Amino acid sequence: MNTAGWHRLMPLFFLALVTTLTATAYANADEQTFPVRLSRNEHLLLEKLVCGDPFGVGVAEIDARAFSAQADKANYADVKCRPHAQLKTQPLYYVAQCGRDGKQWSCGAAEVETIVPLKQRKLIVRPGTVPPQRATEAIQTISTYGYFQAKSLDAALQSTCNMGMGDTADLVEISCRRWSITVSFWCPQKSPQSPCPRVIYMGER
Repeated sequence: MNTAGWHRLMPLFFLALVTTLTATAYANADEQTFPVRLSRNEHLLLEKLVCGDPFGVGVAEIDARAFSAQADKANYADVKCRPHAQLKTQPLYYVAQCGRDGKQWSCGAAEVETIVPLKQRKLIVRPGTVPPQRATEAIQTISTYGYFQAKSLDAALQSTCNMGMGDTADLVEISCRRWSITVSFWCPQKSPQSPCPRVIYMGER
């Protein structure tokens, strides 16, 4: 690869690296990353990149962080846009993560995020390829099941949960921090003892 080609790919490599590092840091974010104040120009740029240009909405908040307590510039920023719609009184909004390489910011693809009310708390959910209403209903339903194979569903359903369609149309995959859950909407026996959708897999990563 020539030098020009390598320079064009550098922001993509950097963003992938930042995404990997920050995903690892989420479990102990307060200990491993440090808040940084963005300049006004950086704030406006990230608002434009994530919210303004693609969706025509303003930014709600930006959480900019560095990997060092002595850093005066952010290494990455989580950008949350203002709501563009509602689902059962809860907002639907876009979120994205951006990484900075020197003075250059690059942002990943924005995802829809929403808030799912549970019995005693609220859960942040990114429906992914699952229709938001179906995602919300699945989460709310399985949250009432208590346990699956002696594992607490309530303990596993912790923000932020990412969702996606499984190998077949009736399967939904849910990933919440350290836990993976597979839910099936194929329910041959529907009864109070066999509620639908069914949790068919739950494991800790």
